[in-house]
Amino acid sequence: MTRGDTTTGREPRSDRLTGRDRRSLGAAVLGWTVDMYDLLVILHVASYVAVAFFPSEGSPLLGLTATYAAFAVSLVVRPLGALVFGSLADRTGRRRAMAISVLGAGLATAAMGFLPGVASIGIAAPVLLLVLRVAQGLFVGGITASTHTLATETLPERWRGMAAGLIKGGGASLAVVLINLIMIGLVAVQGQETFAAWGWRILFVVALLGSAANLLVLIKVEESPAFVERRAQLAAQGPGTPAPSPVTALFSARWRMLTLATVAIVFTASAPYYLTTGILPTVYKQALGLEQSAASAFLIINVVLSATIAVLCGHLSQRIGRRPVFVTSGVACLVLIPGLYLVMASGPADWLLLVCGALMVMASGAISAPLIIFINELFPTEIRSTATAFSWNVGYGLSGMLPTFVTAVSSGVEAIIPVLIGTSLVLAIGFLALMAKTRETRGALETA
Repeated sequence: MTRGDTTTGREPRSDRLTGRDRRSLGAAVLGWTVDMYDLLVILHVASYVAVAFFPSEGSPLLGLTATYAAFAVSLVVRPLGALVFGSLADRTGRRRAMAISVLGAGLATAAMGFLPGVASIGIAAPVLLLVLRVAQGLFVGGITASTHTLATETLPERWRGMAAGLIKGGGASLAVVLINLIMIGLVAVQGQETFAAWGWRILFVVALLGSAANLLVLIKVEESPAFVERRAQLAAQGPGTPAPSPVTALFSARWRMLTLATVAIVFTASAPYYLTTGILPTVYKQALGLEQSAASAFLIINVVLSATIAVLCGHLSQRIGRRPVFVTSGVACLVLIPGLYLVMASGPADWLLLVCGALMVMASGAISAPLIIFINELFPTEIRSTATAFSWNVGYGLSGMLPTFVTAVSSGVEAIIPVLIGTSLVLAIGFLALMAKTRETRGALETA
């Protein structure tokens, strides 16, 4: 696998973090939190959404599969949002693209909370839910087009690995923590029965508050220095010089094969996330019979540990390289995820279920920790947002369908864990095979 030469020959800037750096990083982490909250909230209330929009008296798995399919709809359209907002970010700036996409995602997610169910408006309910999932997917794809580039292009080289782990691991984990804390609070106040009837809808409405908070933070954030310099270079070439289309360049002969290879890496690297964090709410509640509060508490502990590992592994990749971290964590996923699911299937005590889940989620956090900066380092400034967002959203879109695949091919609730074991083995082997052909990228991103 080759990569583009993005070296500019400028003198490296100081490693010291400035106020501008911290604001950019904070906005990126918060933006990623909004992104993941909007995207993942449906997974954490999948059993309730299934009853409201996809009722199936014959088999609970049918309703769950339909709900996961509704989740997958957003993933399918995310690449289109990545191209639209990635192009906007590469042409007009990271901040503008981020502001529009964050607001749009929050509005679409909040609208789902107010949508009547099948019992009220019949078949129109799931149809409208799918429409909102499409809109949400477009905007969520746009968030990934701007958050990571805004931060990594602004920060000094020394902190870029850490930032990648913090944005991806910290942002995603914070979203899961918020979702589950809200769920625990609502169940405590409303009771399980009321929460199951309508209280779960509040989680969707809360998404709009996250978007508002992110917009307030963005007001004080400056544009990426790399983008500003690139725009100045185009201006120096003369007012009549047309700006090249990032989308056209991405699919040109020069970048096409690299883009496809990057998609494959993102898919196999992100698969452990959906085979652990993404489906553990269902495994805990449906396959293992845990209560909602216990399942939520377990998930909060799991993702906090995952975020810690992501930040550490992201920073480690800045010292020893992206590839060694990928390979080591890939081997960990190959061994731990199938092995620990096998332990969970044996029906151990609750504390051991927590330990197994935590170790699996930590392995998935480690493997994806350097992923953002790794992709950023593959592409030059003029197409970085478009290329990274497209590769990320296609790869994550494919892996995000894994919960749907697992429940669809499982013969019953009891078969979910065996299917997870086989799927995780195949994809971990695929990731390690791709890493065998991948070159190191550390340091390739031009110094801002």
